[in-house]
Amino acid sequence: MNWNIEIGKQITMVISVVVMILMAIKIMKIGKENLFFIIGYSFVNLNDIFCYFYFQSTGKLTDPFFVIGLLMIGFFLYLLYFFRLMYLPLLKKMQFIILILFVINIGVMFYLEDDLLHYFSFNMLYVDILLLLFSIILFLYQTFNSDKILDLNNYLPFWISVALLILFIGSIPVLYFRNTVSQNIYFFILFMLNLMSNGVLIFGLVRNKQDNRG
Repeated sequence: MNWNIEIGKQITMVISVVVMILMAIKIMKIGKENLFFIIGYSFVNLNDIFCYFYFQSTGKLTDPFFVIGLLMIGFFLYLLYFFRLMYLPLLKKMQFIILILFVINIGVMFYLEDDLLHYFSFNMLYVDILLLLFSIILFLYQTFNSDKILDLNNYLPFWISVALLILFIGSIPVLYFRNTVSQNIYFFILFMLNLMSNGVLIFGLVRNKQDNRG
């Protein structure tokens, strides 16, 4: 398969910038409940852009930036976002437990893995994705048992959840088999997942017409 990896990365960065600009334009209609996702998405993608140009200019590994920026800060902001969305007492407590497990996992990974801040930890990524999946399941359960289900097209948190599911759950198989597939296929699948995920986000941002409060 003949896939230009660099062009794929550049297109992904451009699309993420478009999403951030759209978020800024729609900020008044997005609602405060989505603030932590906006911060998390912007931080993760600006970190990606920085890492891309940092590597291009210095040739140095960017693993520390991804470990701290994505695995620690980015996922924490996403989990905190879903904590803020929960209004059912039991689900809010369960989401709080997920946040605690996330912090514990960081400590465990520091203990189990050597040089965690210098090498990207896929084990940590898998746990982060699993915790995010549980958070999305709790949120969707809350949503489908509320009147929000009557107007999902205009409910931005629902589309954010779908976008995160596509990106992170969809990436598990290709990440797991990353050493058995060619780089072209690996990066092409990640590109398509990012494209679909950002497409869903753009759809949700465009359709969101009111300040939906959880």
